Amino acid sequence: MKVLITGAQGFLGQYFVKAFEEEEIIPLSHKDINIEEKETIEKIISLKPDLIIHPAAIRSPDLCEENPDEAWKTNALGTKHIAIACSILDIPLIYISTDYVFSGEKNSPYTEFDPPNPINVYGRTKLAGEIFTKEFCRKYFIIRTSYVFGEYGNNALTQIYNGLKEGKEMYFTNYHYASCTYAGDLVRKVKELSKTKLYGTYHIVNKGVITRYDFACKVAEFLGFSKEKIIKITPETYKAPAKRPLYSVLENYILKLYNMDDLPYYEESLKKSLSNIL
Repeated sequence: MKVLITGAQGFLGQYFVKAFEEEEIIPLSHKDINIEEKETIEKIISLKPDLIIHPAAIRSPDLCEENPDEAWKTNALGTKHIAIACSILDIPLIYISTDYVFSGEKNSPYTEFDPPNPINVYGRTKLAGEIFTKEFCRKYFIIRTSYVFGEYGNNALTQIYNGLKEGKEMYFTNYHYASCTYAGDLVRKVKELSKTKLYGTYHIVNKGVITRYDFACKVAEFLGFSKEKIIKITPETYKAPAKRPLYSVLENYILKLYNMDDLPYYEESLKKSLSNIL
């Protein structure tokens, strides 16, 4: 099977390349293809993949807020181009979305049946990608996940790990509640779904609820570092271009209904990921 992976050199893309290494991989980075361009459709068709995994995106909410045109072109129109190509080829598309499609006003875990209502440009552009995926693709998996961490590339875990080693002060909010997800668990479950025809929208996160501050403290605890350089950001001192949902915890509800929710608690996966770093 020929598996095309966008953002293949990015943090999450690296995990997908490794997870599907027994297949014929078409790893594409931004230098290989600019998904913003409408020519993307013909380029993808010419490569004749059997499956497309699409994690490529502008992932920074603040960057999206400051550069909305680029966010809409990459996250929304880029996904539209890929979805159209999948429709023409009649192949499945796996689109990686986010918990930020929700407003955070629910105060209990969001399921796949809750209506999205994003409050920032990042969430709105990723939701537009979901809509384009549904509009053009007959076969799709929309995967919503949250605060993905791992031992490869640039992500929250590697940033915290390096900061602790260097003795830097690090600042994290302690009032935005969310899920978190080990990239290894995410790609394992995505691969499992890809071998089925259970198309649709899925939440895939590890069990447990965190704030960014809690997560950083847990990393320090597992590594035996002091937490004194991990500093709480209060609502009064928090300044960022993009508004964040105060509660964006996800529940793997459809996986649960299918008896497929074997995602462990995040602490277990965090220990595993840290053991691969050390």
